[in-house]
Amino acid sequence: MASQRNLAIDRYRGLAIIFMVLVDSMEDITRVPAWLKHAPDAGFTFADIVAPMFIFAIAATYRMSFLRRAEQGKKEAYGHFASRYFAIVGVGTIFSAGGIAGSWGVLQAIGAAGLLTLLVIQLPAMARAAIGCGVLLAFQLACNLFPALGGMVFEGNHGGFIGALSWGAMLILATAVIDFYNRGVKPFLLSTAALSVLTAGALFLAPISKHRVSASYVLVSVIACAALYFVTDLISKRLPFQSDVLIWWGENPLLLYILHLMLVGLARVPFGFADKPLLPGLLATAAMLAGISLIAWALHRKEMRISL
Repeated sequence: MASQRNLAIDRYRGLAIIFMVLVDSMEDITRVPAWLKHAPDAGFTFADIVAPMFIFAIAATYRMSFLRRAEQGKKEAYGHFASRYFAIVGVGTIFSAGGIAGSWGVLQAIGAAGLLTLLVIQLPAMARAAIGCGVLLAFQLACNLFPALGGMVFEGNHGGFIGALSWGAMLILATAVIDFYNRGVKPFLLSTAALSVLTAGALFLAPISKHRVSASYVLVSVIACAALYFVTDLISKRLPFQSDVLIWWGENPLLLYILHLMLVGLARVPFGFADKPLLPGLLATAAMLAGISLIAWALHRKEMRISL
């Protein structure tokens, strides 16, 4: 018998992917408020929390899904997840080659983070938390000690290939926080409090910066995403209905995000719609969200779940 879906996870995932589509669309619209775009360097905006939200959404089911598959064979489980995340890197590379995403886009960052996390996913939560912090510290110290390396991360889209270490540390830490959350409110609050202390210390090493994928950015992102997940779960437990637009999107998040990239590419490449005025840009974004939502609803009605 199939296990019942966690609607809080679906809603959180749906919210994350809708926000990702919105932020990507805002990049093409002129005169958009600065808080809707990524901070140029030090700082933290609404746009800077979106990719970490999707990372946290992956963490919410990563270990549970792995252990369930491992019951049928660990070799097969590792093979399945390695293939999935290599495929995500590959899809991202295709879009990058087509000029739709940067040289190292969000899909590559997610895929690389998933592969790094796969190496430690069987370990207990405390061990994963320690490893995530260790990887993050090593990455930050390397960037501080070797300015050329830090410059490569800053210039690269989503930190480039090297920044994948920091995104990987984010996913590893998020899987640990999810484990603590599943144990109860007290372990969850203690884990986020510990991350808050680490964040204060990380600020002495580097400012909060998405472009640098700094240690402080990763830690504050995990804390913020955990708080959003906590609120989403509380609200979901009190909602009487089992279907809404967030659930529709959350059931097929990666597919809908890739569809969004394809639509953006169709608009950019042949027609050059890369810089849209505010009103037409907002109307185009609204139309895209409405169209993809309709597709998401149709997939929900047919009970179709499509994933790599």
